[in-house]
Amino acid sequence: MKFARDHGKPVVLSEAGMMNFTADGDALDGLEQQRGDQWVKRLFSLMNYQGPIPDLPGLHDLRGVIRSVVYIDLDFRYGWDGVDDGSFDFPPDTTWFVDKRLSRYGAAEASFCQGRAANGFTARCR
Repeated sequence: MKFARDHGKPVVLSEAGMMNFTADGDALDGLEQQRGDQWVKRLFSLMNYQGPIPDLPGLHDLRGVIRSVVYIDLDFRYGWDGVDDGSFDFPPDTTWFVDKRLSRYGAAEASFCQGRAANGFTARCR
């Protein structure tokens, strides 16, 4: 993002999708609602980042660099093709949200809609 800012270029976040993990690998069963909301809030806070960057001196203002976000709003339980044929590689207890549809995570969906509006994105929530 700093490189883009320094060169007057926008950043597009493509294929963004919620993750559900902890630094120590603890189980997160039942925390999907809370973790989904936390992930969305972190995504939008990145769009307004002001602060240090590892290994670089000073503080950096990276607000406005991210101009577009593509969120993968899919149910991955049956893979990309939606067919339950046992070919999918992400088991239900993976660190990835297997069902990433925001409509399944009320607080995350609300935070996503608020984040879009607060950052001037033109697409509206339904």
